[in-house]
Amino acid sequence: MTQLSKPFRHSYGFRFRDIPSYAVSMILGVGWENTMSADYNWNGLTRESPSMLLFQYTISGTGRIRIGDQTYTLNAGNGFLVWVPSDHHYYFPADSSHWEYLYISLTGNILPIYNELAASLGSISSFPADSSAIQLLRNIFEMARRQQIKDGYIASALSYQFLTELSRSAVYPASSQQFPTGIQRALEYMELHYDTLGSLDEIAEIAEMSKYHFLREFRRCTGIPPIEYLNKLRIEKAVNLLRTTSMSLQEIAQSIGYSNSNYFSKVFRGWVGVSPGQFRREHSLLASDHLFLR
Repeated sequence: MTQLSKPFRHSYGFRFRDIPSYAVSMILGVGWENTMSADYNWNGLTRESPSMLLFQYTISGTGRIRIGDQTYTLNAGNGFLVWVPSDHHYYFPADSSHWEYLYISLTGNILPIYNELAASLGSISSFPADSSAIQLLRNIFEMARRQQIKDGYIASALSYQFLTELSRSAVYPASSQQFPTGIQRALEYMELHYDTLGSLDEIAEIAEMSKYHFLREFRRCTGIPPIEYLNKLRIEKAVNLLRTTSMSLQEIAQSIGYSNSNYFSKVFRGWVGVSPGQFRREHSLLASDHLFLR
């Protein structure tokens, strides 16, 4: 998708009778547009449409939205999330050359989901163009353009997948390729020195940040605090040792950075759900070679 020098509108709507009885949500419409007209404006209290969740993502140019008594300028990378009907008004501003955007509207029993997303993401959010939510939105648009959304089952599955990606972006807002340099440096250091790390101050020093700024940034990027991330690394290493060696629990605990096996067992159970001993006895029942933890 590239910016064009003239207005265009590619929009697709969906109304299916054959929908799964368990469908939580459905795609109502999806589109890619470039507007240059002051006639473009939508008031969330007066528009005639079914109740729906609307997500709109700016590709290029500038738009504007008022939500309640707050007005926001929307530039490339900004997305807004609103419920229709509600007190909002988005429009093409007079000082903009164009506003190019992707949008998707979803309907169904999803007002509680919208409320949860609005609380975690906020009404206005920033998304890298290569983020999973935006890539999925592009894919849904492309499927619509190719007439591949042929029934309510596909529309429901894609709708639920998009809601899930939005939720995931609130919990894990960045990929490792997008982490600030200091956080990336800390992650690499933790991977190499998980067995000898002594304190949070040591990791923050590697990141060249104050401890409290590091805590905020690390959690923003990874979704979990640094000490919890360190425990995850250690347990992943322990899983491999339990599977591939005959080391005792005390030996494994010390090799990954824990001073005693009792504490190691407590942390292990918290991440894996069973004790290290039970995991070792039963690991052959698992079909996978690696266990990923979150």
